[in-house]
Amino acid sequence: MGVKCRHEGDLDCAEYHAGMPRRLSLLVVLVLALGLGLGLTACGGSDGTTFDDDGAPFSFQYPKELHKVFANTGREIQGLPPKYKVALGTDETNVVVVANYQLPKDVSKLKKTALAVAVARSARALSRALDGTVPKSSSTQMGDLPATQFEFSTQSKSLTTRLVYAFQGKQQYFLRCQWNDAGQDTIPGACDQVASSFSPN
Repeated sequence: MGVKCRHEGDLDCAEYHAGMPRRLSLLVVLVLALGLGLGLTACGGSDGTTFDDDGAPFSFQYPKELHKVFANTGREIQGLPPKYKVALGTDETNVVVVANYQLPKDVSKLKKTALAVAVARSARALSRALDGTVPKSSSTQMGDLPATQFEFSTQSKSLTTRLVYAFQGKQQYFLRCQWNDAGQDTIPGACDQVASSFSPN
């Protein structure tokens, strides 16, 4: 891309200079739109800590080792702020980000193949923006919602990113987890826990 960020984990820098927000805007929300015609609250629990903010459109559980990350963890979509977004991690690089976006129409009205193509393209665009490998995709769940997961590494192999996309009606739920060697023992498991316990409110 021709622009180097001072820190490999600096997502905002990498995404901005690589044009990733524009790509995601076109390939996720705007592509869907065209195709369709157009305070953290924590409490302890046996399975970890529960995120269930009164203003949040979702809840989930996560390991107690994670804390809210106040630094800018990057943007998924340019020009369209999420309805809600929260980032948890052990530091600014090793994070789990959960967000949701309002779509123009019910996704059930879009052909499944068209939706799958748009999501796959957005994952590949993000990987390219971060100089990553070809994303490996698989079917998964976000709570009870069917979802698609993508995982890729940067060319240096020191940073791994996992993306999970799920849809319900006019809502797009987005889970992004990233980690380096320091977060290898914490973030992948945390990502799994957030995904399996996720529940729209």
